[in-house]
Amino acid sequence: AAATGGSPGYVVVLASVPVSASSRMEALARFADIQQNYGTVLNGKTPDVREANLGSRGKYHRLMIGPPGSRENAAGLCSSLKQAGYSGCWVTAY
Repeated sequence: AAATGGSPGYVVVLASVPVSASSRMEALARFADIQQNYGTVLNGKTPDVREANLGSRGKYHRLMIGPPGSRENAAGLCSSLKQAGYSGCWVTAY
């Protein structure tokens, strides 16, 4: 789904799991764990799992938090998570 206005939306990626038969479920289970620990930051956020093909590094299911928004919003959310103690997030175009 393309973002309106021609510019991509940005999302926070919480985790990246190598694609397997169970990787989508693993990613969502990881979100549940992270949400339990950082619920104040992730309250009301929706998890989304998307496949990313990293070429020679293989395919991964990325656990993202939507909805896509501005790069500033995504970076702010990632900063909040890092302040709360979760260092594994990064921002990517959706």
